[in-house]
Amino acid sequence: VYKVCHANPSERARFIRCVYNLLQSSAPSVRYEAAWTLVTLSTAPTAVKAAANTYIELIVKESDNNVKLIVLDRLVELADNPDTEKVLQGLLMDILRGLTSPDLEVKKKTLNLALDLVSSRNVDELVKFLEKEIQKSENINDLDDNDKYRQVLVRSLHTCSVRYPDIAPQVI
Repeated sequence: VYKVCHANPSERARFIRCVYNLLQSSAPSVRYEAAWTLVTLSTAPTAVKAAANTYIELIVKESDNNVKLIVLDRLVELADNPDTEKVLQGLLMDILRGLTSPDLEVKKKTLNLALDLVSSRNVDELVKFLEKEIQKSENINDLDDNDKYRQVLVRSLHTCSVRYPDIAPQVI
């Protein structure tokens, strides 16, 4: 589909509907490829949102941490594009669902993406979420990773308060 659309741009509209249907596939690899193809064919907000939601679902539902990291890389690429960044900012709280992963690297990458997407409109929500995560992490017994995770959370809160000084009293 990708090759045909680049060879014949007039066929793009016909194939985009097909790619949307592939987003509903039961195979994670098909959904991943369909999401990337959709974003390469169209930067319309609805297409970006559909692709990002597919990526978020893959992060939450896949058990393999390598898959999660690869999918997070795709979301980072989308966040780096000024045309798609605004759409991802609206999905910030959904992206944070990636913190349910037990792997510290996945959590770090998710938080880094969240810090890239934070704006004055959603910084309050992010700070409240991070505060809740710190409180939840107090009850976890896995000391080594838990301490590292708490440090990452505190650094994230610090970064938010430096970028948005109005939020600093709430962080303190």
